Amino acid sequence: MIRLLTGAGAFAAATGAAFFIGVAPASAPDRPAGAVHVRLLGVNDLHGHLEPPRPGAGGVAWLGAHLDAATLPGHTIRVNAGDMVGASPLVSSWFHDEPAIEAANRMGFDVGTLGNHEFDEGGDELMRLLRGGRRVGPDALKRNVTGRLVNTSDAGFGGTAFPVIAANTFDRGGRLVLPPYAIAERAGVRVGFIGVTTVRTPTWLLRRHAEEFRFSDVSDAVNRWVPVLRAKGIEAIVVLAHEGAASPGTEGPVIDETREMHDAVDVVVAGHSHSLLNVRVDGKLVVEAMSYGTAYDLVDMTIDRDSGDVVASSAEVPATTHAGVDPDGELARLVADRRERVAPLAERILGSRDAPLTRAGGELARLVADAQRVSTGADIALVSPASLRADIDAGPVAYEELFAAQAFDHPLLSVRVTGAQLERLIRAAGERATASGPDPPLRPAASYELVASELLLDHLPLPPERRPRHARTEVEALAAYTQARLR
Repeated sequence: MIRLLTGAGAFAAATGAAFFIGVAPASAPDRPAGAVHVRLLGVNDLHGHLEPPRPGAGGVAWLGAHLDAATLPGHTIRVNAGDMVGASPLVSSWFHDEPAIEAANRMGFDVGTLGNHEFDEGGDELMRLLRGGRRVGPDALKRNVTGRLVNTSDAGFGGTAFPVIAANTFDRGGRLVLPPYAIAERAGVRVGFIGVTTVRTPTWLLRRHAEEFRFSDVSDAVNRWVPVLRAKGIEAIVVLAHEGAASPGTEGPVIDETREMHDAVDVVVAGHSHSLLNVRVDGKLVVEAMSYGTAYDLVDMTIDRDSGDVVASSAEVPATTHAGVDPDGELARLVADRRERVAPLAERILGSRDAPLTRAGGELARLVADAQRVSTGADIALVSPASLRADIDAGPVAYEELFAAQAFDHPLLSVRVTGAQLERLIRAAGERATASGPDPPLRPAASYELVASELLLDHLPLPPERRPRHARTEVEALAAYTQARLR
């Protein structure tokens, strides 16, 4: 019998890390009599990467094929640790990340949790992605290649087909927004899952969205629900934690939180840091499969049938290489359909570059700041380099490359400030911002129009009522500037 029950009461980079190339064998290891072998297959931080993020690796059609090959029928549970959507390439984002949800449904996940990016567009959109329905209103509209606004949401979008759990995410009234846990049964044994999201989530959200939610401590939330699962007779406990650490995982937030988790926790499937993790922390396995579907977690647990305890566990992090692997046909068709529909806009060439524009060198941040200042007619622009998601290669520059660089596509807002205020804002932003405009010193009493993304202005000491919107978003400003200047 294979069934999943939601929780009652609420809806080769590093030492010690295993990075295996190719498809993991779908065979159960030896186990003692009276024990059951259960396999977890985990993914984190897909970020709507339907297509391979680099040649020969990733892409949901190949990810799905790898998961299928590693599946032990009747003994496998598929999980994700959040950020399946958000900051996505145009092929998913233009359709409001509905294709990423559809791909996850096709891959047959049994349970997942929320990452910080699931909150990017606020609570209403989060719940729509979970429950289904067509997006409506101004935020449903995207500009096509002719500049016309069209609703790119699918009227038949069905939402997420598997339970999503969140034990430390509350609304402003202090109520859990989703179930804190789920229970999966395989081969006569039950495994409990608790989902948690990094408490730093509001740092990356627009203020108007961040104000909708409250996030409690990760380990405290886990420890709150472990006794509930144990009271139901469940001793095999897995945490889906959208919290990470740098490879090799000797230190970092998820390592610290794992140390503070109840000893009954057996496995932590991590995310957020896009790292390769396969370490043991105080007896608990902690795994993370990088990002963008380029790898997945393969965790084998031996569970005593009588006690329900995990008596042995091991993990691998195989890469989703293409060599020798046939892509999943249904997923390949889903991706091809979205690529065909968005191609006229995505592949439109806006300019050309003799040299790459990189984040590390600062060239991309300076271009973006210049674009925002010039395209809006402001006196000065501030750009956060942390908001840039990809470099721009030398050669022809397509629209989708600009979108990949500025995947948040936040609204641009402007505010009029004095020179003295502006200098204070620049100092407050520090290394978090790159400026385009007049060189200091600024005239203290003079008036300047400052333009920046809504997210950056949310984190500067400005009164909210002084933030009128511009007509353009980050990507629209960058596209207009690129078309005018990079010829």
